This record gives sequence, C-alpha cells and structure tokens, in this order.
Amino acid sequence: MKKEKMVDYRDVLEALEKVNELDFIQLASSFGGRGEKAWELLKESRVKLYVFWPSGRVVWVVVGKDHEYIIYPVVGYCSCLDFYFAVMKGNALVCHHLIAQRLAEILGWYDLIVEEDRLYHSLMEEWKKIETEEVKQSVVQ
Repeated sequence: MKKEKMVDYRDVLEALEKVNELDFIQLASSFGGRGEKAWELLKESRVKLYVFWPSGRVVWVVVGKDHEYIIYPVVGYCSCLDFYFAVMKGNALVCHHLIAQRLAEILGWYDLIVEEDRLYHSLMEEWKKIETEEVKQSVVQ
C-alpha cells in the first residue's frame, strides 16, 4: 500500500477551509475517494453537532454506514476503523468522517441537536461502546 506524504492536520484544516460548496472537484482532487465519501455524508445530512446544556459541552458525531463516530476536530481524531488502521499507521492523512465534519462546520451543513447535560454520559458511553465493539470485531476478522 502506497504511503501518503505526512501532513500536519492543521494543513488539512486550512485546505478544507478553502473548499466552498461548489468546489466538489477541488475536494475530490485533494482527498480522492475520502473526499467523495465526505461529500456524500454532507448531502445525506449525516453530520451532527450535539450541544449539551446548560454546560455548553459540544460533541461532533458523524453517522457512518454502520455506526456513529465521535469526532474531535481540534486534535483531528475520529473513532472509525479507517482512522484506526489507516490514519494512525500513516497510510492516510484523514478519514472521510473528519473531512465531512470540517466541511459541515465551515458550510453550516449539520444537524444541531440540543440535549440536557444529564444525557451526556449515557450518550458518550453508547458511542464509545460502539467504537470498542467495532475495533474488537475487526481484530477478530
């Protein structure tokens, strides 16, 4: 498998900020298949911003094909397997969920979900449980 040139995640964020809603060609040329998948996630409204109140905690979630993935955009982390197996090993710069989240934030194309603080821990536990189960299943296969 060909390794991509390593780039600082901040450079990726900067590149994504230059993509506008009409510039799908730039997105696809910069990020290949991952850019195309990210665009599909946007078109299908699968990027969610959870805001918990009254604390104001924020959690980004991208609904993938089979699971929901937690995104930590500040550090460039996604809980998906592509991030775990490709990005962490240096074979890819970002996963398509991270690209979708960043574009959604820039373009304002996300679903805003407001929940009470009392639901924060149960939702986080559910999302982390999904992540753990998915990694275990992939290791067994």
